[in-house]
Amino acid sequence: MNGVHARIGFVSTRLAGTDGVSLEVQKWVDVLAGMGHESFFFAGECDWPAERSLVVPEAHFQHPEVLAITRDLFDDRVRTPQTSDTVHRFKEHLKQQLYHFTERFAIDILIAENVLAIPMHVPLGLAVAEFVAETSIPTIGHHHDFAWERPRFALNAAEDYLNAAFPPTLRSVHHVVINSFAQRQLALRRGVSSTIVPNVMNF
Repeated sequence: MNGVHARIGFVSTRLAGTDGVSLEVQKWVDVLAGMGHESFFFAGECDWPAERSLVVPEAHFQHPEVLAITRDLFDDRVRTPQTSDTVHRFKEHLKQQLYHFTERFAIDILIAENVLAIPMHVPLGLAVAEFVAETSIPTIGHHHDFAWERPRFALNAAEDYLNAAFPPTLRSVHHVVINSFAQRQLALRRGVSSTIVPNVMNF
């Protein structure tokens, strides 16, 4: 991106408040702005200016149907056909919204903020992975924590989804992690390399 003005699209379930992901996005946006790049935002909840954002309620991890999906996927080793159907329906809807987002704002690069790491919103992760596979848009997967780091996701009926998108192993996705332990685990479990960008306080 050196010397080139890029239009960068951040994708997350929520870009609002003071949670860790939202705070890190603010830092990245500031750094990217200093480099001459412009940022835009796709989320289920968003504090960023409306003229640079696309808010899709179904992208929020607390959407009632998403919560129901998560409960069924991570309570035992089987899921209902209805859950599979709902996952597919949400994934398709969110993927179409990603097409709308990238076309509306002429996005050059995506930054997927933890949505390809922790399966708090399985349909969104699948939608992002499939969208990237269909478009080959350059993408940074910014991973804060992975499913294998959280005991609550160990028992699941989502192995196919986790292997497909959490994180995906796609050529156009560059993985960024926050520490060397995550880097080693990502290489061991997915066979992909990554760059370390630590979360730091902005004093």
